[in-house]
Amino acid sequence: MSGKFLSSLADRARAAVLSPPLLLRELSRRPTALFGLLVMIALVLVATFAPVFTSYGPAEQEISRRLEGPSANHLLGTDHLGRDLLSRLVYGSRVALGTALPAVLTALLVGSILGLVAGYSGGWVDNVMLVTLDTTQAFPAVILTMALLALLGPSIRNVIIVIAVTWMPGYARVTRAQVLSVKKEMFVEVERSLGASDLYLVLVHIVPNIIAPLLILLAMDLPSVITMEAGLSFLGLGVRPPTPSWGVILSDGFSKVRISPWPVVWPSLTLTITTLGFTLFGEALRDYLDPKLVGHLSRK
Repeated sequence: MSGKFLSSLADRARAAVLSPPLLLRELSRRPTALFGLLVMIALVLVATFAPVFTSYGPAEQEISRRLEGPSANHLLGTDHLGRDLLSRLVYGSRVALGTALPAVLTALLVGSILGLVAGYSGGWVDNVMLVTLDTTQAFPAVILTMALLALLGPSIRNVIIVIAVTWMPGYARVTRAQVLSVKKEMFVEVERSLGASDLYLVLVHIVPNIIAPLLILLAMDLPSVITMEAGLSFLGLGVRPPTPSWGVILSDGFSKVRISPWPVVWPSLTLTITTLGFTLFGEALRDYLDPKLVGHLSRK
């Protein structure tokens, strides 16, 4: 990469971080990105103003109306305990976002710091970091997550911690690779020869030039983490009933699927739309920030 090329990429990354409206305006010109953006906005609004979208509590039971289909009183039907499915899905969005966002942001923060230290320091520090990351990534993510949760116990806090630990090596490796590339650039060497400190070089020249791939990775990981939380809750290793996680709703529904399919249909459809929206937005963000496409996009 040339210094000019990295500068262009850094400008796009700064726009994404410092000027979200500008980034959203650019991405909303693409139909797939617009769909993903609308899904994300809808999910945030539903999670934030959950009581506005339903008149029932997520744990409120009407045993006499258990396993009903969609009706005027219960727009999406009820589950095996007579709880309103719409209400549980709406409040379940809080669990999805409340798990995915802290987990991914923690993985990003810790992983990027470790990657910066390893990539910039080099030598034995880099070697020790690589061995640690290789050891962690040697375990399949699902197995490692299940094993850690079996030790810590199922809860929202533990799910966040375990997912952050599982995802962290990916951010550390991406950060390290980017730092190794950027620190060899001529403009970094010039600043170093002029007496710039290591802290100045890292904060002013290296970090802005490695933000783009980290943002892409963050956007692409969010739907995977949402799905993983639902899967862990489905298996009984994540959020425990009666907390309205989408995975818990699915797990409860499968035991009665022959009687009423709605407790399985609605959370499955919700998960599909949510992960699709986040994925499409992440892909659009990747296309906007991907180094290989910068020149192509600038000609449009």
